[in-house]
Amino acid sequence: MINDLTRRLLAEGWTRDHHPDAVYWSDFENFGFKWEEQLKMRWTTGCGLCVDPRDAAMSDTTYQGVWYCTENGNPAIRCPYGRRDCPHNIPGLKFPWCVCHETDAPYDPERSVGKVKRERNACRMSVMELTGGQYCACVVDSNGMDGGVHCVRYNVDQCIQVGCKNTVCSITKKPRDLSKVNVYYDIRRTWITRKGFLEDTKTAIEKGIKVFPRPVARTDAEIWLARKKAEFDPFRDKYIINPHITPLDRKQSYFSKHHRRWPEYDYFEFRYEVENIRIEARETRDLLQDLQDVAEGIEVVHASDALKATKEQEKARKIEAAEQKAKRAEKKLLAVGWDTLDDFERKQIYKALGDGRVHEIRKRMAKPVQTEEQISLSEFLKGDEPDE
Repeated sequence: MINDLTRRLLAEGWTRDHHPDAVYWSDFENFGFKWEEQLKMRWTTGCGLCVDPRDAAMSDTTYQGVWYCTENGNPAIRCPYGRRDCPHNIPGLKFPWCVCHETDAPYDPERSVGKVKRERNACRMSVMELTGGQYCACVVDSNGMDGGVHCVRYNVDQCIQVGCKNTVCSITKKPRDLSKVNVYYDIRRTWITRKGFLEDTKTAIEKGIKVFPRPVARTDAEIWLARKKAEFDPFRDKYIINPHITPLDRKQSYFSKHHRRWPEYDYFEFRYEVENIRIEARETRDLLQDLQDVAEGIEVVHASDALKATKEQEKARKIEAAEQKAKRAEKKLLAVGWDTLDDFERKQIYKALGDGRVHEIRKRMAKPVQTEEQISLSEFLKGDEPDE
C-alpha cells in the first residue's frame, strides 16, 4: 500500500535515494515525514478540537483498505468524548476513532483534546472520591459531549447484575447486608375443563421458584422487592413480579383466552397466579402445608425437585448416548480394522472407547483365528500322543 506522500514525491521525480530533507524512506517501502517535521503540523478533529501533534504523529492504522496516517492527511485518534454515534468517527470500528484533518490555525490549549482529557480525568477523580476508590456499578458513563463523562445513577439492578461486594453503599452511604439470599415465589395453576357433561377442576402448585439464577445480597433483594411492590399497579399489572412462564403455560393461556378449547375438551380454562413471594437464604418447605394441600386434592411440586429430576434425566440420557456411541465405535473397529482408519477416525474411537478398551480390542484382533479344520487337527494330534 502506497501513501499519498509517496505518490506525490514520485510524481515530482524524487527517488528513495534523492528526496527532500523533511522526509525519509521508511521500512514500509514508503516515504514518511520525519518526527521534527510532524511536530510542526497542526491538526483538528471533525468537531473542531485541536490535536496535539505528537498524538497525530503516532497514528498509524489501517481499516477496510484505508490507511490512516499523517502522510495521507487523515490521522486517527481515539475520540476524547467516547461517542460511538459521532459522524466523524470511522464507521465499523469497535471503539470510536476520530479522523483528523490538517489546518493552518494555531494550537489552542483551551479548545483541545488535551483539555477534554483533563476534564474527564478530573471528573473521574471526583467519582473516585465519592466512592472512596472502590468500584461502584451505579457510577456509569453518560457518553455526552459536555464536560462530565460520568454520572451517578443508583440502580439496584446493576448492583445485582455485577454482584456488588461493597459493605457500605457508595451512593446511599448505608451499610449493606452481604448475606446471600434469593427471592422465591409459588405459582398456582388451575385447569377447568368440560368434556360432554363431565366437568373437572384441577389445581397444582409449583413452590420455591427462584427469581435470580444465583444468590444476591440481602440488602439488594429487599430493595428490589420493595421497588417492585411500589411500582405495582393493579389496573395495569397482573403480578408484582414477572413469573417464569413455560411454553406450555403460554400456549394454554392463549387457547384459554381466545378459544376456550383444548384438544379432547369441549371447554377449557387455564389460569395461573403468583403467590407467597418471600426472601430466604435457602428454600424452606412447610411439610404441614404441603400435606394439607395434598389432602385437598392439590398437586404439590417443588421447583428444586423438578430441576433435580431434569438433571438426572439429562445425565441418564448422556450416559445412554455415550454407551451407544461406544457400541458403534467398537462395531466399526471390528468391521474395518485399525490399520484402515485415518487419524480423525482413530481419535474418535479413542474418545468413545478409551485407551484401555481400544488396546484390548486390537490385541484380540492381532491373535490368529483358527479354523474348524485346524482345531480338529490339533485335537487329533493331541490324542495320538503316547501316554507316559
